[in-house]
Formats: sequence, C-alpha cells, structure tokens
Amino acid sequence: MTRATLVGMLEEGGATYELLAHAHTETAAEEARALGLAPDEVAKTLVVKTPEGYLRAAVPASCRLDLRKVRELVGGSKKHIHLATEDDLGRDYAEFELGAVPPFGGRSDPVLVDRRLAEQEAVVLEAGSHEQSVRVRTADL
Repeated sequence: MTRATLVGMLEEGGATYELLAHAHTETAAEEARALGLAPDEVAKTLVVKTPEGYLRAAVPASCRLDLRKVRELVGGSKKHIHLATEDDLGRDYAEFELGAVPPFGGRSDPVLVDRRLAEQEAVVLEAGSHEQSVRVRTADL
C-alpha cells in the first residue's frame, strides 16, 4: 500500500493519525523499540483464516493472539479457524509487505481489536511496510 493510498484512506474516513518513519523492523516489539515506545502502545495485526474468509486481529505487541477466544467469538473449530499462512498473505494481501499487514486497507475484512488496545486513546500500527507506522486513535480503528 502506498503512503498516498494509506493517507487518503485515513483522511476519507475522518481518522486522526500521525505517520511515523523508523528503521526497518520485523516484529511489533522491534517496532516499539525503534520508535521509543512501550510494547503496549504498539499493535500487531494478525490475519486469521475462517470458513467465511479472513479477519484481522489487532493485539498489543507484547501479547499473543488467543485463537481459542477468536474461535469462541466467531464460532468454529481449530481445523477451520487458524492463522493465515505466508502463502495466503503473499497472495491475498500483496499490497502490503509480508508481516506488515495493518488492520485496515486492501480487503474489507472484519477487524477484532483487543480490549487492551481499545482502552487506549491511540495506538501505533504497521502502515503496510516495515519502515513506516501510523498512530491512530483507537476509536478510528
């Protein structure tokens, strides 16, 4: 996703945001360190494959996604609800760098936001690349 596309989408949605450039990072925890933030201020987005399609889950960088809770929420079994593979991501989220899928943009997937993030005023997320993040109000997610 290009910077212009991301900015356009945020502005079209009326979101309050700030773009943040940083050194290349491979994980949300590294992203937090590169930006001088606590891991709880940075979210990682995980793509979950379900029988109905994909959903994206945003959780604090310091936490793991509890797939059992996701299954309880959306209904389904271990066999049918699991993390998307790298092949899935490369094919279906090609506009984003692998491992840098944000909770918005591209496909119109449902998004689950961890309550610990939802309780914060703002959160930092990957902006589709490993060198750029975006701080958005959680209400705008």
